[in-house]
Amino acid sequence: MQERYTKPKKRGKTMILKLLKKSNQYESFWKWFVKQESNINMNFESNKEGFMDELSSRLKGIDNNLTFEISHTQEEKKRELVISADGIADSFQHVINLCDAAPEFLNWIIIAFRPRMNSDEIEIKMGDISLSYQDVHFRFIDNGHYIDLDIYIEDLESNRDQFINMYFILLDSLIGEYDAVSKIGNTNLFDRNSYNETELRRFIELIEIIDALE
Repeated sequence: MQERYTKPKKRGKTMILKLLKKSNQYESFWKWFVKQESNINMNFESNKEGFMDELSSRLKGIDNNLTFEISHTQEEKKRELVISADGIADSFQHVINLCDAAPEFLNWIIIAFRPRMNSDEIEIKMGDISLSYQDVHFRFIDNGHYIDLDIYIEDLESNRDQFINMYFILLDSLIGEYDAVSKIGNTNLFDRNSYNETELRRFIELIEIIDALE
């Protein structure tokens, strides 16, 4: 019987090269950060804009949706670098891979995705408009592994775009970015003034529902 050899398709080779390129990008990012982390840690407040621009540029070189936050933990006297996909599910794997590739740091804690804030009350302000946990109510449909949400906000239509942006920031702060994307399906937002809904849940109750999902 004659043996046949089929040359691998170029797209397979291209895919491998792309994966290797991304892996190299993760390593390159952390090599740069290792060299700069002490400088950033010591001088962040005095050169915040410069450091943030450089970090943003390097993260977007990996994936244009990647963003970050830097905070300071008073108890541990360390800085936290939160790497986020900005709620875009297609970019989640890059966040996971990049954080998995991170080395150990003495003065930094590397966190994948915006975490829960573990607070009973948070308020977001944009100009003269504010939105807090107390201002948001909901109903939900349980689909087993995820839920669909109907969200009710008073005066939503008066500044709809701003309220929607603030709502999704509150959602990340309440249940964390990963759960906000992976455990919530469809979301419909309504102006509570236009609906006579009495059996609505308080926004803070969403935590218990999310944590009970399979």
